[in-house]
Amino acid sequence: MGGKSAFSPFHHAIAKRVRVRAQSRSRMALCYNRADAMLRDSTPRNPPLETRLARYRSQAVRLLDSAQTTMSRGQWNQAEDLLWGSVVAAARGVALWHGEPAESDAELKAFVRRLGDQERDRYIRDAFDHLSAWADAAERVRDRRSRVDYLFLAMDDVSEAVERLVAHIPGGDSPSPVADPDDDVASIEA
Repeated sequence: MGGKSAFSPFHHAIAKRVRVRAQSRSRMALCYNRADAMLRDSTPRNPPLETRLARYRSQAVRLLDSAQTTMSRGQWNQAEDLLWGSVVAAARGVALWHGEPAESDAELKAFVRRLGDQERDRYIRDAFDHLSAWADAAERVRDRRSRVDYLFLAMDDVSEAVERLVAHIPGGDSPSPVADPDDDVASIEA
């Protein structure tokens, strides 16, 4: 047979896609474990709820900021890992606030999907779907079958989801109330 493979290019492409998806799933598990370890190492045994919520919130924002910086340097795999961690931290904070069990990835995904459906918010509902598709999109960009701006569009969607999830965690900087156009100036200033 010489140096020729018994498998067709089609079979190689499928094997490559299976490897990429397996790597994406293992990254998700790794991010769950990292997020848990970071919180376990830095928290006392029974911290108050407010402390736990603040840590989830700050971790989600910090990881999102790191992901955006990493993405701008073209390190897409590392950006994906940081995005996973950011979404997981934000989702766990919201789940904790709602009193939902979110110990496994399936429970957390189901909670986020339910929350997105209840809020009619596609960014929240589809956050994990965008992340699951990230590895395939990055692979297409590497193989020059897709443009890099698609990764940035996915990054924008995931960033928006994290920001909206973080907004659901109480205790942070709350947005200033929007003025009602029917109110007079005196009631707005009061």
